[in-house]
Amino acid sequence: MKITREADYALRIVAMLAEEDKHIEAKIIAERNDIPYRFTLKILRKIVQSGIIKSYRGVNGGYILNKKPSEITFKEVIEVIDGKIAINKCFENPEICKNNGICKVQKKLCLVQKKLSDELEKITFADIVE
Repeated sequence: MKITREADYALRIVAMLAEEDKHIEAKIIAERNDIPYRFTLKILRKIVQSGIIKSYRGVNGGYILNKKPSEITFKEVIEVIDGKIAINKCFENPEICKNNGICKVQKKLCLVQKKLSDELEKITFADIVE
């Protein structure tokens, strides 16, 4: 499993919003995180649609968290961008795996996936702010 650049940027954006705790314009988010502006807008749209952040229009507009930092996990943000975490294709789409349920390798990888998923679920953005 590889976290995409888009998911990495999304984590950084949410972390910034958690630290600032105020409305921040997309342009400022892009500049401070060294993310291309159009790519920032694309990521922000996805995070807004998920309900993690809210957007406000107008003079005092911008983006702000829609939840407490302690309620937002790394796993949640990554899955908003990259979809369900899967360390191989068998976990991504079990129907394509011919040995589903009997593969010894898959059973061990299942343990790894569970640990990874659990660890990402434990990390919240409150951990970043503190």
